[in-house]
Amino acid sequence: MLVTGASRGIGREIALASSDAGACVALVARSEAHLEQVASAIRGKNGTAMAICADLTDRAATDHLLKRVVERLGEVHVLVNNAGTNHVANLVMTKEEDFRAVYELNVFSVFRLAKAVLPPMIRAKWGRIINIASVAAKVGVAYNSAYSSSKAAILGFTRSLARETAQLGITVNAVCPWHVDTEMVRESMKKRGKMFGKQGEEYLADIVQQSPQKRLIDAREVAAMTVFLMSDEARGITGQSLNVCGGSVTD
Repeated sequence: MLVTGASRGIGREIALASSDAGACVALVARSEAHLEQVASAIRGKNGTAMAICADLTDRAATDHLLKRVVERLGEVHVLVNNAGTNHVANLVMTKEEDFRAVYELNVFSVFRLAKAVLPPMIRAKWGRIINIASVAAKVGVAYNSAYSSSKAAILGFTRSLARETAQLGITVNAVCPWHVDTEMVRESMKKRGKMFGKQGEEYLADIVQQSPQKRLIDAREVAAMTVFLMSDEARGITGQSLNVCGGSVTD
């Protein structure tokens, strides 16, 4: 299997949980040092992992990393598109190049990887594509138009591809977390807090109070949902966007 954005946060926990479930895991991210830490943790529990440092916005790099994975671990039959980026700004202050950069990673890397791994899945008559989206795709978030709209694009992509592959033994789903306790979320809260004259932790505390469960989601909860979607028991689930949000959103 292949997990993108696997060096930290949600991707790291998905990689670890997938290995615990018996998967051989290819880890992809930009940070080589952090990737190796995750790979070492998997190998320390007698799992199989390979770490590949790559920029998923680079088409040539994407082709190269898939070639390496196939040579080492075989064809990819489980793909978890987790890599993503954010841009916090009001629309007036958002530059077109910043908007495009969000889409290049959050949308086009998902398209390229899914397209590349589909042929072997079709031949095997089995496959799982799981896209880590966000509740932001469903509710919209002020000062996050690039991120929210890119994740909404992923939901549309997920539904369409699920329809295409429904009779081929392949499922395609999206997991939609909300305010997960990760470095990325804390970085985002600092930027958003600054816009309102607040410290990041103060702003984050306000966000937590708005949650029905009054807590941040743990990345391991997202990983558990993802691992379930990989299983044969989840073969009847496709084209879905499953929230892991502590009750913040019910649609």
